Amino acid sequence: MQGWDVSPADLDVMTEPAAVGSIADALGLSEEATEWVIDGDARRLECTTAMGPVDIYVAVSGGLTYEVVAAESIPILIESGRVSARVGSLEHVRDMRAAVGRSGLPTEATAPGAKRGVPRVVAIDGPAGAGKSTVSRAVANRLRLTYLNTGAMYRCVTLALLERKADTDDPRVIEEIARTIEIDFRDGRVLLGDRDVSDAIRAEDVTEATPHIAAYPEVRKAMIERQRDLFSAGSYVAEGRDTGTVVAPNAPLKVYLTASPEERARRRSLETGGGVPEVHAALVVRDQLDSTRKLGALRIAEDAVVVDTTERSIDDVADEIAELARERGIA
Repeated sequence: MQGWDVSPADLDVMTEPAAVGSIADALGLSEEATEWVIDGDARRLECTTAMGPVDIYVAVSGGLTYEVVAAESIPILIESGRVSARVGSLEHVRDMRAAVGRSGLPTEATAPGAKRGVPRVVAIDGPAGAGKSTVSRAVANRLRLTYLNTGAMYRCVTLALLERKADTDDPRVIEEIARTIEIDFRDGRVLLGDRDVSDAIRAEDVTEATPHIAAYPEVRKAMIERQRDLFSAGSYVAEGRDTGTVVAPNAPLKVYLTASPEERARRRSLETGGGVPEVHAALVVRDQLDSTRKLGALRIAEDAVVVDTTERSIDDVADEIAELARERGIA
């Protein structure tokens, strides 16, 4: 359930009919501790366990089928592999509870953002052209959190190297600069020391050199450590390529933002002024590189919420993600 802690006293399970017996056996239930209940279109086995009641649904009303849940859920194991089950998303839980006449989430549920030691971070990853930067800023504004572009940190390292005319092929020098420069994010600005470099890090020479600098493991390690330090001390909406999979794998909300290849190419062409066919071809190459990198490859976290921005407004997407963040106690 994507990070939620729910008491066994309010546990609902949905499965195919053939698996009911295996689940009941795994729970150690006797025949006297179970009872089949038919409530409209809903059909469930009500179970009494030492930890509290458990309802095993094989059908619910409202059009939510087991096939729909199973197609989008995550596999787990119970009792060392004696029986397998699949955990659905919070959206499935809301739909299921609504289908059986209940509203909201369990009152005893602990929001992921309220757990001790969990960073208050909305991690937004996705391919180029999906709208990460624009959406992330909008979400940060809605939640009054700090917006952090992880890629900007690598650009800051590159800018510092170029300004100092340092050797961009010397790992020792590069690591020293990566670990000693001061990078901060404040009021939508990127600061290198006390200087606003929001525009400077977008200069052509910085853009061209950053992939080379970012490929050094020493730089990557230093940046990940810095990002984790920031996350431990504040609340952020952070965008990148592997924020939810590597940098903050325990983030209470991970979003994978995507869009159709055609839509991504159209958006990038508006930004760069290039033709859509050429931009589309470049994105295909970029996607291949991003998904096959040895370090920080682009992939979808198992517990990420996938949001397709195709033909959707920025406000619509940002509102959806902001609401998910509030549900998880991040803001």
